[in-house]
Amino acid sequence: MMLDVDPKIKKKKGASFFELDEDLDEEWIKEHQNFLVEEQRQKIRKKFEKENEKLRAEGEKEMKAKELDERLEAAKELENRFKKENKTKKVEAEGRSPTIEKLENSLVRLDQRIETMALQAEDKENNKEVALGTSKIVSQLRSTESSHSRFSVRNKC
Repeated sequence: MMLDVDPKIKKKKGASFFELDEDLDEEWIKEHQNFLVEEQRQKIRKKFEKENEKLRAEGEKEMKAKELDERLEAAKELENRFKKENKTKKVEAEGRSPTIEKLENSLVRLDQRIETMALQAEDKENNKEVALGTSKIVSQLRSTESSHSRFSVRNKC
C-alpha cells in the first residue's frame, strides 16, 4: 500500500522492508484472502436473513433474493481486488486519502497488537504450567492428609 501511495519510499526504507516475512508465503496469502471473502459473504447473508426475519415478525414483505445478490457484490469486488493484487503483485491503497504517515501508524499499531497477543499467549501457556503444578501439589497434599487421617484413626482405637 505504501508503494502505491509513494513509489519512492522503497529507496528510503530499503527493499528488505517490503519483502514478505519468512512465515508468509503466496499460498498462505491466497488462503487468507479466500477466508476474508467467504467471511464477508457469510456476514452479508446473516445480516440479510436477520433483516428478513425482522420484516416477517413485523408482518411486512420480505426482501427479494435480488437484494441479497446486490449486497454480495461487495464480496465479489473484494475477491476481484485480491485477484488483481495477486496478478500485479501490487496492493492498492484504500480508504480516504491514505498517507504514508497513516499507513506507518497502522503498521505500528498492528505490531503492538501482535506483540500483545504473543505476550498473552505466553502468559496463558505459563498459567497452564502453574495450574498443572498446583494441581499436582494439591493432589499430593490430599493423599498425604488421607494417609495421616488413617493413621490418627488407628491411634485412637
